[in-house]
Amino acid sequence: MPDGNKNDSRTCALPKACKIPTQHMVNPAKLQEELEGYCGLGMYDEALRRITQARRKGDHSLTLDFLRTRILRAAGRFVELKKTAEQLRRQRPEEPEVWVSLADAVRHQDSLQQGRSILLEAERKFPDNPHIKFQLGCYHCQLRDLDKARSYLQAAISLDESWATVAKEDADLAPLREKS
Repeated sequence: MPDGNKNDSRTCALPKACKIPTQHMVNPAKLQEELEGYCGLGMYDEALRRITQARRKGDHSLTLDFLRTRILRAAGRFVELKKTAEQLRRQRPEEPEVWVSLADAVRHQDSLQQGRSILLEAERKFPDNPHIKFQLGCYHCQLRDLDKARSYLQAAISLDESWATVAKEDADLAPLREKS
C-alpha cells in the first residue's frame, strides 16, 4: 500500500488480490479499464465524471463507490476520500474493503496510528481477511515494528498467496525487505 510519500504510480488500479463486489454492474471490467485509463493519464476528474454518468444511468452498485475511493486516493484527495469512506462504512459496515479505504484516508489525512486503529477494529470484525492483514503489515512496517509487520504479512499470505506478489512491490514494506 503506497504511503503519503507519493511513491505510488498514481493509478487507481486495485491489487488483483483485492476483492470488490461487482455483481450488480453491467460490465465492471470495461468500466474499471476505462477508469484506470483516465487515472493513468492523470484525468481524475474525468474518471469521477464517468462514475457520475453511470449513476445517472441507474447503476448504484457498491463497486462504483469502491472505484470512486480508488480514484480519490490516486488523485491525492484525502479529504474527499475520508468523507466517502466514512459514508460507505455507515452504509455497508459488513464490507471489509470499506474499512481498508477509511483506514487509508485517515492515515493520509490524520495519522498512521489512527489508520492502524481502524484496521485493528476491522481485523476483529473480519479476522480472516487477507487484505486487512496485509494492510496491518504495511502500517506496522512504516511504524518500524518489523516483527509485527512480518507476522501480519505472513498471515495475509497464508490466507491468500497472491498477496506475496503484491508484497514484493509494495513501497510500505521496503524496510522489511531491507532487513531480510
